[in-house]
Amino acid sequence: MNKNTAIKVQNLTKIYHLYDKPQDRLKEALNPFKKSYHKDFYALKDVSFEIKRGEVVGIIGKNGSGKSTLLKIITGVLTPTSGSVHVNGKISAILELGAGFNSELSGIENVYLSMSINGYTKEETDKKVKEIVDFSELDEFIYQPTKTYSSGMKARLGFAVAINIEPDILIVDEALSVGDAAFQRKCFAKMETIRQSGATILFVSHSDASIVSLCSRAIWVSGGKFIIEGEPKLVTGLYMKNSSKKQINKQEIQKELEELEKNSEEPEEKKKEQKPKPQIEEYYDPSLKPKSTIYYEEKGAKISDVKITTLDGKEVNVLVHGREYYLYYKAIITTSSPVHCGMHIKDKQGNIISGAVYPSKTEFISLQEDNLLSFKVKCNFNSQEIFISMGIKTKEGIFIHRIIDAYQCKILNQPLYSTGFVNLVEKGLLK
Repeated sequence: MNKNTAIKVQNLTKIYHLYDKPQDRLKEALNPFKKSYHKDFYALKDVSFEIKRGEVVGIIGKNGSGKSTLLKIITGVLTPTSGSVHVNGKISAILELGAGFNSELSGIENVYLSMSINGYTKEETDKKVKEIVDFSELDEFIYQPTKTYSSGMKARLGFAVAINIEPDILIVDEALSVGDAAFQRKCFAKMETIRQSGATILFVSHSDASIVSLCSRAIWVSGGKFIIEGEPKLVTGLYMKNSSKKQINKQEIQKELEELEKNSEEPEEKKKEQKPKPQIEEYYDPSLKPKSTIYYEEKGAKISDVKITTLDGKEVNVLVHGREYYLYYKAIITTSSPVHCGMHIKDKQGNIISGAVYPSKTEFISLQEDNLLSFKVKCNFNSQEIFISMGIKTKEGIFIHRIIDAYQCKILNQPLYSTGFVNLVEKGLLK
């Protein structure tokens, strides 16, 4: 294996035997003619990919798609039916809440147990134990048996131990989703620090925003099969678009990804031609088109004529920070179901920074003709680029049409004193 490769997965398959009745397992084991009483279930089927050193790769997919099975095989918890996994470096993994902990031992005792399993002496663990306990924020509970811990407390302790092993490869399953918001933010900040140190991170999450903001590449797994890999925003966008489908057509998804990737490639000559206008005035740049637009299937509605205008009606896509604009789109509704219409605004990392629903989250409207919707937006965003998506959803929560990244805008004249996603503060001089 190449020394620059951290993880290499080749033709990985994991089959489980499913029996209709418990006694069928015994019948099969004792049958002299080797009669089969089981059905084969493919948790993974012919999965292959490679992760380079220092990469941060996110794996996304529905529950039961094979993500956790894949991670367990990579870490050696499970053995594959066929195929191979090659790992180059020391792995630290958080696969399940409390995995590797002895429920009868206290939290502090489990810290020493986990560190010793990973090759640390008692003296080496003594130097790290305060940092582990401080990060977990368990305080006096660290001396209580872990069987009394909540799922969130187990997640805190498991993550605190895993990151202090100083791994070459950190593998994190969805265990962090149970933690509170403040602890999740701390975990993501720590993973960013680990990434900057050059470690490889393999990260499983249902949150497309987390994968887009943290990862350099994303892999989509469905039904135990590898579907696509690529730029996180494109992969997660296609996953969200097709997540409600029972059957995923791999060839169609790959073709759509190739088209999106092709559209995102700009010739160097064109890049050189695009020069920013010096004046601090909004304007329309015809070359400013999103390369990650994804259209959902029309199932009783259609969105069209998306545009942003100044208050006096001039279409623009290069905006000035602090000014107000209108977002318009036409909604053609052909279904008889009550619906509501919405929009959201993301930064280029995929974080939702604003959004709105019409008429409200709990109110719905019945529309049978062309309707022009408008949302008044104050451009207080600190991102230099924003992407606007819109959708029409039924009362049951099903999108009957949606366009992801329908409109892209650049923002000029941002204040240098503001931090965060939006600017809510006016700086002044106190006399």
